[in-house]
Amino acid sequence: MTCVGIFSLLGLILILPLGISSVYAENSWNIFLNPYDGLQKNELFVPLELPISFGDSVTWINQDSTTHKIVSGVPQHPDYSGEFFSTPIISSGGSFSETFDDDVSQYAAFYYFCEIHPWFSGKLFFEDRENILNSTLDISYDVINDESLHITGLVESVLGTTGYELMIFDSNNNLIFQKQYSFESDASFDVFVDISSSIWDHDENYLLKLVYGVPSESTQLLLNIPLNVSNVELKSNAMEFCNFHDSDFIYLNTMVPSWFSQSLCWFGDDLVVEKEIFDSVRFFQKFT
Repeated sequence: MTCVGIFSLLGLILILPLGISSVYAENSWNIFLNPYDGLQKNELFVPLELPISFGDSVTWINQDSTTHKIVSGVPQHPDYSGEFFSTPIISSGGSFSETFDDDVSQYAAFYYFCEIHPWFSGKLFFEDRENILNSTLDISYDVINDESLHITGLVESVLGTTGYELMIFDSNNNLIFQKQYSFESDASFDVFVDISSSIWDHDENYLLKLVYGVPSESTQLLLNIPLNVSNVELKSNAMEFCNFHDSDFIYLNTMVPSWFSQSLCWFGDDLVVEKEIFDSVRFFQKFT
């Protein structure tokens, strides 16, 4: 039996594995900074705990109206903050990226926090490290009436009632869904995700990541969610009118101006969503 030593130091979980694969992934992931509302806010970083692979890059995107500065480490040891990475001040609407390549392959994870608001912290961990635990016994999903995604499963019994994070990414690694839950007392989980909104109309293939435990574990599951047939037909119909008219024309039984054909092009190219098209048509109906 091989012994793997794990210990915490300077805001890191350090792991001494037998060896790390020399093949590194090159994916990009985003962490969003939510609007700040003081000490009572639940979380600043979304997702709170992100599994990545060696060689991946992570971008912090500031969706807040105030500035933030992200550094590796934990606030309890400020002398060592920024030892492994440190962002500049990230203004509202700004972002900063960091790549975690093979020079960090001896580590299992990085904690990080905001130096301006140190009670907000997050975590990155390497899901392709050697000897990572895998306590997920079962996980599966069903798509119900094109409106709901039903995810069920079971983990080791010792994890009953502990918290976990559920994330769903589209095929471009865009975070579509994220929420924190707790396992049932019998260590099962049973989650319904609303997929009726237009945000799910742009892709069929998704990646689910289930994150839990200390040290952190990650279970991945590929999801196939068929596109809504009516939405596909609507896009096909929209493209028939794309850049076609030099004068006003009738679309969905409504007279619309010629320049609206460009919006239909954008809809067909996934730059705008179905709701925006329908809202525009309802607006034009007021004048017909």
